[in-house]
Amino acid sequence: MALPERIFVVVVESEGDRDPERMPLLSRTGAGGARHAPAFSSMLLATTFLSRAQQLGHVVRLDYIFPADGRRVADDFPEYVIQLDPSPEAFFGSDSSV
Repeated sequence: MALPERIFVVVVESEGDRDPERMPLLSRTGAGGARHAPAFSSMLLATTFLSRAQQLGHVVRLDYIFPADGRRVADDFPEYVIQLDPSPEAFFGSDSSV
């Protein structure tokens, strides 16, 4: 599935000092060790996701929401498998400590 030209990713607080070369994305580790990260086709969907996740009891240590180039996201964030516009229920499952 091709991503839109512009997407929004959720950057979470990192341990220690902020490193401009490394942006830790909100993610969960799936089967096989793959790191899945949500991305959103609009800022509204990103904020709605975060609001709903909080209502469901999922703790997200948000740093900021960052616009990214959907065409380059695989190159910019090679350690993540991007999921476009997931619901919090589908993304988190039953784990509430992210």
